[in-house]
Amino acid sequence: MHSPLTVVKKANFISFIGGDFPRAQDIHEEIMHTLINLHKIFPQWVICTCRSQHPGFFYLSDNYYKLLGLDSGIVSDPQLINKYLESLHPADLEHVTKCYQLMGNVLSKESASDHHKFRIIFNYRIRNAGGKYLNLHDERAALLLKGDANLYYRLLRAISEESVFSGVKMVIYKGDDDEKILEYNANSLVGSQLSKRESELLPLMRQGLLTKEIAVQLCISPNTVRNMRQKLFEKFQVNNAIELLNKVEVIPMKEKEL
Repeated sequence: MHSPLTVVKKANFISFIGGDFPRAQDIHEEIMHTLINLHKIFPQWVICTCRSQHPGFFYLSDNYYKLLGLDSGIVSDPQLINKYLESLHPADLEHVTKCYQLMGNVLSKESASDHHKFRIIFNYRIRNAGGKYLNLHDERAALLLKGDANLYYRLLRAISEESVFSGVKMVIYKGDDDEKILEYNANSLVGSQLSKRESELLPLMRQGLLTKEIAVQLCISPNTVRNMRQKLFEKFQVNNAIELLNKVEVIPMKEKEL
């Protein structure tokens, strides 16, 4: 059995004040052992507690900078939520904010004693200390502790090297069988913002056709194709065709009309 002091050192708490839980000393021990066990299960993930849910204490795993290169203050300080949001990719901010609202709406309708039944997964881009945008997997959940208290935590991992970013996503699961109760996909919403002509252009770009070939298909000039493409870059805040095609899911016009 680890002493609380030893566990704090091994778990690498940034700070801990056990005032917001009943039987603080017992739960203090339980929280630390729980977080250490999470590390054993998820060694390649950054683990932190939710600062807004637990204003009395905070935990951040010591691999956060190595794996993400993030400023710990952005994650740990509840007063820096605006700074955290400012670190998001500008094109993702509106969608992430909407996801937070949807998550809050779902959880507010549930008893706190049932929050441990939920698992919420976000996918968005965030800028690290080096100025690089990471494709971030942000998973949120809660563990039920003694006295019906919840330990709210996050699992963070950069997935840029294994997955091409294709728009902000959020999925909320509930129960042991992971029933999907809500899904938000900015990609599909972006597709609905396209004009008829833009919806015709993008599938041809996805096929890898040259500008002149697209112009022939659409019966327009090559300059018009180039202008349309540039306007799409500006509309969706991307730098090139690859980023555009990764971000925009083209919905066929017939499906839009239904």
